[in-house]
Amino acid sequence: MKTNYTIFKMFLPLLFIFTVNGVNAQSNAKAEEQMQKYEYFKAIETYQQRFEKHPATSKEIRNVTYCYMQVNDTKSAVKWMEKLVNTSDVKAEDIMIYADLLKSEGRYSDANIQYEKYKTLVPSESKIVDKKIQSSKKAISWTNEPEHFIVKNEEKFNSDKSDFGLIAFEEDFYITSDRTSESMPPINNNVYGWTGNPYLKLYEVKMKQSDVEEINFIKEINDQFHNGPGVFAENNNKIYFTRTKTVKQTQKTTNPDPTSWFNDYESDIYTNRLEIYSAELIDGKWDKITPFENNNAELYSTGHPALSPDGKILYFVSDMPGGFGETDIYYSEKNSDGSWGAPQNAGDKINTDGKEVFPFVDRNGILYFSSDGHAGMGGLDLFKSTGNKNKWSKPENLKYPLNSPKDDFSIYVLETDSIGYFSSNRYGGLGSDDIYSFIYSPPPPPVPTELILVVNTYERMDDETIVALADVDVHYHINEEINSISIEESSPGLYMTTVDCDAKYVVNGIKEGYFTQAYDFETVCETMNDTVYAQLILEKIVINKAIVIENIYYDFDKWDIRPDAAIELDKIVDLLVENPSIIIELGSHTDSRGSDSYNKSLSQKRAESAVQYIIEHDIDKNRITAKGYGETALVNKCSNGVKCSDEEHQMNRRTEFKVTGFSKEQPVIYSTED
Repeated sequence: MKTNYTIFKMFLPLLFIFTVNGVNAQSNAKAEEQMQKYEYFKAIETYQQRFEKHPATSKEIRNVTYCYMQVNDTKSAVKWMEKLVNTSDVKAEDIMIYADLLKSEGRYSDANIQYEKYKTLVPSESKIVDKKIQSSKKAISWTNEPEHFIVKNEEKFNSDKSDFGLIAFEEDFYITSDRTSESMPPINNNVYGWTGNPYLKLYEVKMKQSDVEEINFIKEINDQFHNGPGVFAENNNKIYFTRTKTVKQTQKTTNPDPTSWFNDYESDIYTNRLEIYSAELIDGKWDKITPFENNNAELYSTGHPALSPDGKILYFVSDMPGGFGETDIYYSEKNSDGSWGAPQNAGDKINTDGKEVFPFVDRNGILYFSSDGHAGMGGLDLFKSTGNKNKWSKPENLKYPLNSPKDDFSIYVLETDSIGYFSSNRYGGLGSDDIYSFIYSPPPPPVPTELILVVNTYERMDDETIVALADVDVHYHINEEINSISIEESSPGLYMTTVDCDAKYVVNGIKEGYFTQAYDFETVCETMNDTVYAQLILEKIVINKAIVIENIYYDFDKWDIRPDAAIELDKIVDLLVENPSIIIELGSHTDSRGSDSYNKSLSQKRAESAVQYIIEHDIDKNRITAKGYGETALVNKCSNGVKCSDEEHQMNRRTEFKVTGFSKEQPVIYSTED
């Protein structure tokens, strides 16, 4: 389950109905009633008051998690799910939801651990889960190697509420927002219970040069409920836009969502359905507001209009029956009399079993849209595809930084693949959704006849993602010379200089409290203009944090250093040379097979043998100690008497090192682990 955004969530029928089982001390009827009415903001407040006096039950944890998901507070949703997944009451679907939430927070490695747990519980869904795992791995790769776009929060358009759906109107812009406005009629300032904010409205942003002069509520178009987003047509003399309509319906007794946490019951409910309307600009005012021929709010939603460059094809989003997923992209062709033909599905290249929303077609006919059904970084991702009608190329993910772990949607492209705007609820914004600009900015061309060295310094975070790391001492050696040359920092985490052709270089990154990193390369100038990129990823030194040395093996009942083990121990030698102040412990572990005393003795001998190898490579013996742990620190269940596979036992037969201190004063000390 992905993060939901108000305007597209209203496409869905009510999938979750919350039952109240009489007078139940473990339920909260008021909160569940608010949830049934889509009043998630109010339900959260009710639960918060209740939890001040009563511990949350498993059911209540699921309920409040769901509420936080609906208001896009995935950080709070993760905290509540963590309380549930570590109890005996956890269900398989809880783990899947928790994994998706972790992914939406950018915690990809943690998410994959939960996906693997879910696979063991529900092996029939392994193929589906494997796609999610691969998607997380791609997200890590995209984050580590970002596309060359500059993404900027356009604060001049944004408020502390939700702002999205920017479209150009001559020299000005239209946006969709649920901000509070003094110019809005009182009936339009009603609060929407789902979010606790006013209903979404269309606003005109008047520009003066590049600055915002004023933002005006558009009285002729907006009605009392949700309005927007839209698209202009016929030289800005016509607009197609989205409105919501409240529809009464009877909830079926069968839950249409097999993964739902909640049971349904039959009752009359009210749901919001989207419709498309058009309006014409007459004497500077919007008039002749007309419903789209293919609206059918009694049965399904129709919204998010987009137009082909010639204005003859109207693309839109709907959850009408017969689609591929929750919401699909459809299109209608304009008839000779100006009316629109019957809806046609845009096809399974574009549409998935998830949500496809917010289509946009640029001046070259390229289709941009958002989806949570194609492989992405979490939540809604931005995609593009070439073609028309129901014939499209395989959608291409726009990757990081246009996409993020959160919802990225409502793109508006001024120049294909170069300049435009989009909306996102990524962290660091002003409100729940903000408008961002993007511009393609490739690396600067190298100076003629010179080779440019570009060094990026990053810090590796606990979830394996990397972020720019500033104030690193970056320097390089050339052709094994002793003296090093420093590189000045151009911007946080970016260092640039010129280097020679046909030479060997070693670039080092040093920062107090971090392991030193080095990058070796050789310059070969086959062309007169070239650039060399070096990436230094530094990791914090955490006292007593065990780090496994991979591929350290010994022959049976022996402790001699084999040639393959020597290769890995040479890396520890390099680490100690590059970080001359650290003191480490090298520990050897065995599995549980054999007696405790034998394993303790064997592991001590192996640890001492490895330490002796390192000392013989000019490392001060006072900087490294050996310790054999035997089977006292198993990483899994495979203790004495427990039947395990060879692979499970192998996990325990490992060699580790950990930093235990420093040989000189270190002013920066990080938290320790046992």
